[in-house]
Amino acid sequence: MSGFANIRETRAENTGAEDRELPPELPRESMIFCTQCGERNKENNYQCSRCGHFLHQAPVRYEAGDDGTLGGLIPYKNEYALFSYYLGVFSLIPLIGGVLGIIAVVMGLKGLKHAKSHPEARGKVHAWVGIVLGGLCASVTILIVLLLVIAAFSN
Repeated sequence: MSGFANIRETRAENTGAEDRELPPELPRESMIFCTQCGERNKENNYQCSRCGHFLHQAPVRYEAGDDGTLGGLIPYKNEYALFSYYLGVFSLIPLIGGVLGIIAVVMGLKGLKHAKSHPEARGKVHAWVGIVLGGLCASVTILIVLLLVIAAFSN
C-alpha cells in the first residue's frame, strides 16, 4: 500500500471546505489549493481547474531596451543597414564581389534613409561601412573586368 493512501490534508482555512484524501499517484509537494473554492490543483497550474481563479501571479513581462549592451551595437531595427554591412563584407570575396558590392551600396543608401526617418533604429555606421566596402569592391571588380576585356581585344 502506498504511503499517500492514508494521508489526509486540510484545505486552506479561509475556504471552509472539509478534509480530503490525497490520491496515491500525486505526491503532496506538487499540489496547491485554490484560495477561491478550495479545489486541489497541481502546483504548475496557472488557473484553478474548477473555478478558473488565478493560482499564481501573472508572469512578469520583460522588454528589451537599449541598455548599452550588444543590442545597442547591432542595428536590428534597421535591416537595410545590417544587410548592407554584411553584403559589403562579403563583397570582399573574389568573383562575386562586384554583384554583392552593388547590392550593398543600394541597401546602404536605403539604410541611411531609414535611419534618418527613424532615429531609434540606428545603423548609420553599418550603412556607411556597407556603402564604402561595397563601392570599393564593385569598383575594383568592374576595373578588373574592363582590364581583362581590353587585354583580350588588344591581342
